[in-house]
Amino acid sequence: MRVLLADDAAVARAILARLVADAGHEVVGEAQDAPTTLERCAALRPDAVVVDGRLPPDGALAVVPRLRALDPALRILVTAGLDDLEFLRAAVAAGASAGLERPFLSSKVEAAFALPARTG
Repeated sequence: MRVLLADDAAVARAILARLVADAGHEVVGEAQDAPTTLERCAALRPDAVVVDGRLPPDGALAVVPRLRALDPALRILVTAGLDDLEFLRAAVAAGASAGLERPFLSSKVEAAFALPARTG
């Protein structure tokens, strides 16, 4: 699977890049904010995007519907802390395919990518 990573923290992107690669997927790009995420999704046409729940400027809940409109088949994984389970549920309701809890563990990343893709 070709994956775009969207997080304003370079350290988080680096950790996710390693875990995504270890799970057998290819990281095709990175973005640090919502406008760049949308631009890179349109240009790179990844199979999946991992979006930080607090992605600037307005967070994942603002960008997920725009990503879904850009590509209804895109697998959208939203990240948030263990104490933000309600937020992850809201992200799925907004169109995300699944949530990915922090701290990032290889088993969680593999499980999130193994879930059936949500379309539309």
